[in-house]
Amino acid sequence: MLLNEVFPLNPLSGVELLSLTPLFILAVGAILSLIVGTHKEKGHTFAFGVAFVSLVSCLFVYASTATISDISILGETLIFNPFTKTIAAMATGFALIAVVLTYGQDKKEGLLSEIYALIQFSTAGMILMMSTQHLLFLFIALEIMSLAIYIMVAMRRSSRFSAEAGLKYFILGGLASAFLLYGSSLIFGATGSFQLGTINTFLLAHNEPSFIFYVGLGMVLVAMLFKVGAVPFHGWVPDVYQGAATNVTGFMGAAVKFTAFMALARICQNLVFVDNIVALKWFETTIYVIAAASMIYGNFVAISQNEIKRMLSFSTIAHTGYLLLGLYAMKLGEESAQSVLLYLFFYAVANLGAFAVISQFEEKNQKDLTFDQISGMGAKHPVLGTFFTLFLLSMAGIPLTSGFIAKYGLFSSAVYAGEIPLVVIAVLTSVVSVYYYLRVIVYMFMKDTTSEAATYQGLKGAGLAAFLSAAATLQFGLFPRAIISFVKMISK
Repeated sequence: MLLNEVFPLNPLSGVELLSLTPLFILAVGAILSLIVGTHKEKGHTFAFGVAFVSLVSCLFVYASTATISDISILGETLIFNPFTKTIAAMATGFALIAVVLTYGQDKKEGLLSEIYALIQFSTAGMILMMSTQHLLFLFIALEIMSLAIYIMVAMRRSSRFSAEAGLKYFILGGLASAFLLYGSSLIFGATGSFQLGTINTFLLAHNEPSFIFYVGLGMVLVAMLFKVGAVPFHGWVPDVYQGAATNVTGFMGAAVKFTAFMALARICQNLVFVDNIVALKWFETTIYVIAAASMIYGNFVAISQNEIKRMLSFSTIAHTGYLLLGLYAMKLGEESAQSVLLYLFFYAVANLGAFAVISQFEEKNQKDLTFDQISGMGAKHPVLGTFFTLFLLSMAGIPLTSGFIAKYGLFSSAVYAGEIPLVVIAVLTSVVSVYYYLRVIVYMFMKDTTSEAATYQGLKGAGLAAFLSAAATLQFGLFPRAIISFVKMISK
């Protein structure tokens, strides 16, 4: 097949070029960041400034083009509509907070100024991932995102933990990408298309697709479940979370998870939740089992952890389980899709804020903060202690935080879909999670400072990122109606 048949090349109109403008901005911004970052004395500051302006410009473009009707480019390979533009804007917002969080952290950890360019490259990959319905293009976008992340994970050059994490993530991530590519090619062989919509139409018309379709679908799902860190494909998560610089971990836990899960949801909607094919029930059951296993494993293993980042890494596996619960319920209605999006957004904001606070107390090349090191932190640094408490309570789903709104919406939609047993598991494991989140708060506010207490680093960027995340967590927790209405509007 010719390349022009896979990606039909037609002249772009003005509106189509406008839809691609954020990608152009990020590409130019990344290159400029690389160039200005070579300045001997102020390279980091200049690269930060360019990345900041670039990402803010992208958000401005998304805001100004939000009302433009649906645009498809390259034969519907890329689709820009209010929904895809909104989730792309959300990912861009996470990248903006990550850039702010990185400022100051870069010099402390000895990160090169190229990290600002890498954040922009990975954000461009995320936007492409969330805008495409084409499996082959999804693979290309995934690689654009992942290659930048691999480098960022291994960027603490004098830390062996960082090198180990980067190597593990690169090898396992490469294997997952190979699964995605080979699985996509098998699906193409069985259905004759890479387009998710076309494949869905094919499946609705053919009750018994060939066996290679099921093999290909299984490989694609394995790749995407690896990217979201679901059990049993979660083995990389704790080591990578601990080995990477904390600002990189925060960016991964927020933006990468958000993007990968949105792509997984789109694949499941088109290729798994097809009622007329009985054999696909096996894949639905597999998602069901993985959701339950992720919730149980993530929460119970997190209890036994004595290091903060490692505890949060198992916590994120548990949150993947909650999200898979919402994904499983999506087969019965669009309300669950809205709940999944809100959950992802609120979790990403709290996650970024939590890692912003952690970065304020980590020494250079430190692998993790222990519970003893944060003893008495709340009394010495009440503002940061309060912010961290707010983020942990949000992750636990305590009322008055955005996390409560997210969990309530997700569990309600699952109950509405009739998934009572899975909701019971989710509620019980949520109760378990309250224990280990509260344990951190107890150490911060009810324990005396020890001789091992962590030293406050005074990073302005991390402080601002924590403040922005805390304000969003509280705002959406107290006044959620506006964003819920907005998500319902763009989902139609």
